[in-house]
Amino acid sequence: MSQTMSSFRNPPEQLDFPGSTLYRRSVRPKLTPSAIYLLACSCSAAPPRQLEDQQSSPTPVTAPMTATATSSGPWADCYSTFTPTGNPKLDLQRITRACGTTGGMRAVTPVAFGEQRAEDPVDRYTFYVPKAGACYRVYAVGDRSVEDLDVLLRGPDGTDVIADLTHDNWPVVPPNGPVCFPSSGLYLLEVSVFRGAGRYAIQVWGK
Repeated sequence: MSQTMSSFRNPPEQLDFPGSTLYRRSVRPKLTPSAIYLLACSCSAAPPRQLEDQQSSPTPVTAPMTATATSSGPWADCYSTFTPTGNPKLDLQRITRACGTTGGMRAVTPVAFGEQRAEDPVDRYTFYVPKAGACYRVYAVGDRSVEDLDVLLRGPDGTDVIADLTHDNWPVVPPNGPVCFPSSGLYLLEVSVFRGAGRYAIQVWGK
């Protein structure tokens, strides 16, 4: 599914963190409840907020992308009793402490914070995958005023890879294990408050 991007809002801000990149920009449209369907969008003006990779730079991706998601009990068991408290920062720390290191993974981006209403444009982030075969998992938590927080992951060519299918405010994507990519490149995350309004925290873990 294609998407038309023009310009972005939000003034640029650059932070350094070793291991990966995470850029932010806000675009339209919102995720819809089935979560596999993002329509073409037009965007308001603004450059991205950028969290810069210190180890590598994006390179063109030429190989076709067929991402695979693994599935294993420990990947879901680690958050089976998780209940958010309404504090996105502390809740993200709790869930990543319980699940983040499963399978030898580590944080590859800093924690990014956003604030959004259901009627606002989605926030769009990108992070750089430096090599083929790398596996990742995304954790996000909203505050108690966010009823439904959605996350959609796109490949470097803009195709949908995987999305949050739940209707809660703490998506784990993928829910049953990491998603592994056959090629390097700049991957996209779209974060949407589908119901409610408030702050959220998000972080990418990988290996």
